[in-house]
Formats: sequence, C-alpha cells, structure tokens
Amino acid sequence: MSDSAPLVEYRGNCHCGAFQFTFKSAELKPTPCDCGICSKNAYLWVRPAPNSFTVVKGDENTTLASYEFSNKVLGHKFCPTCGTSVMARFRQETHGMTVLLNARTLHNVDFASLPQGETYKGSAIGLPYQPPEPVATGPVPEGSTVYNGSCHCGAIAYALLSPEKLTSTRECNCSICWRDGALWTYPATAHVTFRGLESATEYAFAVPRKNTQHGFCKRCGVAVYERWPDYADETALNVRTFNNVDLSSMEIEKVDGWGKLQPQYEVPA
Repeated sequence: MSDSAPLVEYRGNCHCGAFQFTFKSAELKPTPCDCGICSKNAYLWVRPAPNSFTVVKGDENTTLASYEFSNKVLGHKFCPTCGTSVMARFRQETHGMTVLLNARTLHNVDFASLPQGETYKGSAIGLPYQPPEPVATGPVPEGSTVYNGSCHCGAIAYALLSPEKLTSTRECNCSICWRDGALWTYPATAHVTFRGLESATEYAFAVPRKNTQHGFCKRCGVAVYERWPDYADETALNVRTFNNVDLSSMEIEKVDGWGKLQPQYEVPA
C-alpha cells in the first residue's frame, strides 16, 4: 500500500444496525485467517488507516460482546442481538495494529471482484484449537457418516448422523448469511442431536416474515444453525462449524439470496 494513495471511506454495521462504523483505507484487500475462530466465522479482515476507525452508532464496549481465548491478546467482538462478528481489538498494539475489521459487514462492496490477501496462518500461533467432546449419537447405521460440529467455545455442539457422505454445501450472499460467512447444509432435523442449545441466541428479521431463526452462540458469536418454526422437519447447519472436515473438497453452490429476497435489506435506522 502506497503512503500517497488516496484514502477511501467505507461504512459497515452489524445486521440489526445496533453498531455502525466508518473507516478509511487506501486499498481494500481483505485477508482470511486459518485459525479456529476465523475459520468458523469466515472472517475477511481489513486494517483501517491510522486513526480512521470511527463508531457512528452504538458503543464498542457496551453494544458489542467480546470473546477471548487461548493467550487472550485479541478480543473478537460481535453483536449479541444479531450475532454479526464485527471486529477484533488487540490488547496492545501489534505490528502497528490495534483494530481489525470484518469486511463482511461493509456496505456496497463488490466482493466477487475484490482481491484477497494471502491467508494468514493464525493456526500456527498460540495453542492449537481443541474441539469439544463429541455429542453421542448411539448406533450408526451401515453406510452413514457422523459429522461432529460446534461453535468455537464449545458451548453449543452437535452431531449429524447423515445417511450419506456430504460432498457439497451452499453459500448464500443475503445480508445475514454473508455477514455470518455461513456455508449451509440442510439435513432432516431428526438426524441432528444438539447439546447446549440453552447457550444459543436466535435472531429473526423482516425477510421473509421473520420465519427464519438464525442461531448463534451467545458466548463466542459463531453462527451454528438455522431453523424454521413453520417447517420443523429440516434444520440448516453451518458447515464451517464442522470439526475436522476439509471444505476444499466440497463443491460450493452459490445462491443469490441478495437478489431473490424482497424487500432487499436496508441498514436499520
């Protein structure tokens, strides 16, 4: 990034609009990270220009919840109402940085044409991520596959007893799915066993008819599932929360939820 490059102002927000911010950057080049929390949230990190990060609605320390783990040098901050993971704050300046922002929260950005930085190897820093104890499923029928998953902190965990091996997943670019970075699979509810649902917060909004319940962990903010009260036979699971699954081996179906869902999402006042 050139020091003389002109700065461009960007605006972002959590989905429910409780927390909104602006920042400036000379070049928007989001960087993914392969550590446990970043992988589950599919963070796309951007670094604001010095002294350009400004909160325009809400308060970083009271509107957002903070989650720390391992060596606790970084607080991951998310909205406790809608679950949007917004930013990360370092306890002390690190390589000239104090704040990182999740590019998934930004307005009017064409992510399809946006270059990405090289994946940061966060998995090599600190203690290796340890998933929680698997959820018991009982006997596994011949030919079935068990998938264990969880939020990052392990407060919510599940086991999926799938009649077949999963080879594909679905990525939706609607306002909530994109912010969550979710990759969805849609098993029968009867095939999923949850543990710790008392640690989930569910969020619904106007499209469509507040019927979709988006479930995330109230402790670490990771989006885990979706459910539909009017259609209880199916539950969506965020494949990014599967433990020990190679996502690069799965086919990803891209769904244009942004274009199909009406009325289109607008930032709440």
